[in-house]
Formats: sequence, structure tokens, C-alpha cells
Amino acid sequence: MFKIFETRSTEECLCDKYTHLMHKAYKLALTDKEESDRLNAKAKTILKELRRMQYDKIDY
Repeated sequence: MFKIFETRSTEECLCDKYTHLMHKAYKLALTDKEESDRLNAKAKTILKELRRMQYDKIDY
């Protein structure tokens, strides 16, 4: 009934974190390339973890 009380799985949390990092890295790419690369590397490690968990809601 209320989405506030639903718990999210670990995969969903990681997927949201990955999306947030990629969006932030994309915005920073124009101004700070080094920071963008650092965030992109973090996002890639999260994507590897999601692939290891075989999360089916990500696009390869």
C-alpha cells in the first residue's frame, strides 16, 4: 500500500547507487575530468558486483 514501508533489496540499492554515480560522472565530465574518471571507476566496480549477483534488471 505505502512504498515507504517496503524494504529494498541489496541489488536495487546498488543499482540506484550505480545510476547516481554515472549521472554525476557524466555531469562532471565537462568540468573535472579526473573526478569524473574516479566516479566512473567506482560505478564500474558496482556494475561488476551487480553482474556477479546476476541481477536481471541491468542492461549489458
